[in-house]
Formats: sequence, structure tokens, C-alpha cells
Amino acid sequence: MIDAKGIEAVIPHRGNMRLVDEIREFSDTSAVGIKYVRDDEFWCAGHFPGKPIMPGVLQVEALAQTACFVAFNRMSPDQARDTLGYFTTMEKIKFSHMVHPGDKLELHVELLVTKMRLYKFHGIAMVAGKKVAEATFSAVLQPRDM
Repeated sequence: MIDAKGIEAVIPHRGNMRLVDEIREFSDTSAVGIKYVRDDEFWCAGHFPGKPIMPGVLQVEALAQTACFVAFNRMSPDQARDTLGYFTTMEKIKFSHMVHPGDKLELHVELLVTKMRLYKFHGIAMVAGKKVAEATFSAVLQPRDM
């Protein structure tokens, strides 16, 4: 398992933009991450005040952050440290249930295709064994200094 400190060593997101709290497993083709949805999240105060739900776009971002562990696992540590991933497409996005503070969001991603620096993934987000979101997305990996 990789904790918050280990996650920060791999992806550049800090503070409230890091949407993955743990990586439970990862390989060259798949990963499982965890996001503990808390009531002090930055979006709780303004997104449906009094009845906060985790915005769907943040659920997809959490899937993408989990996918970084698949892509970067395929590189040397030096390459991974000097690389950033940028969304290129998001498609087939479906939201089926709301995610609330107190939920544990399980993030399952699988690598579908890779061509040079382009990676395509399929991700499913689940709460208590129930699918809450699903998306297919692509990202391009580029050196930080580009």
C-alpha cells in the first residue's frame, strides 16, 4: 500500500487537489486507489450547501490520479519524476449514484491502450461495492519542462 507521502512522490498534486489517499495495488496495467471523502473537503461548503455530494468531475480526476501509478510504473523513477500527465479525452462518462462525505471511494483503473506517450484507461469508481461512476479517458505524458 502507498500512503499520502508516497503518492506525493509520484504525482505533483498537493493539498486539496490530491484526490487519492491510498494506492492499494498497482501494476503495469491496473491500479486500485482509495479516496476517503471527508466533510471538510473544499467543495462541501459550496457544492449544494447543506447536502454536499462529491462533484462528478472530481471523481473522474481521482480515477485519473490513480491511473498515474500505472503509467509511471512503466517508466524509470527518474523519467516518472520528470513527467506530467494531461487529459486529452474523456468519454463514456456515467454517474449512477451520489458520493457523500463519509464514503470510501474505491478507484479501479485499467490500461486499455498505450502508444508512445498516449495512454488510454477505463476507470470505475465504487462505494460499498456499488458502482458510482465510470469513464474512459486518455492522457498524454510529457516532460515537465515542455
